[in-house]
Amino acid sequence: MHDHQAMLFYQQQMKCVCQRPGLHAPALVADYIEAGLNAARYYEKQQCMLLQELYLRRTFHEILNKMCDSLIHCAIRKQCLEQLYKPLMALKRFYKTHNSTRKYLILEREARILSHEFNPF
Repeated sequence: MHDHQAMLFYQQQMKCVCQRPGLHAPALVADYIEAGLNAARYYEKQQCMLLQELYLRRTFHEILNKMCDSLIHCAIRKQCLEQLYKPLMALKRFYKTHNSTRKYLILEREARILSHEFNPF
């Protein structure tokens, strides 16, 4: 399955109600993040930094939005909070490589504020 299609699949899975969210949530969130990071790695190899940044930011913001959405099951929200560091560290590496630490600091601040505001636990 292509990484973009995988991202859409996992994104839809995070919206629905799982039968056993406590068991499925960690793998579901991890798979979504992995699909997004794989798409970014692909575009990094193709030397297309705009698409690489797009997939990194898209993954980060989707995880952040799921964490803040009160209609999403608490197990998925908790996993989004716990695994938010993965796309954030990938963005840190990207911005450090491209000398844009200011953009990274803005994203880090946004994540810090929203994680305190919408912490599911």
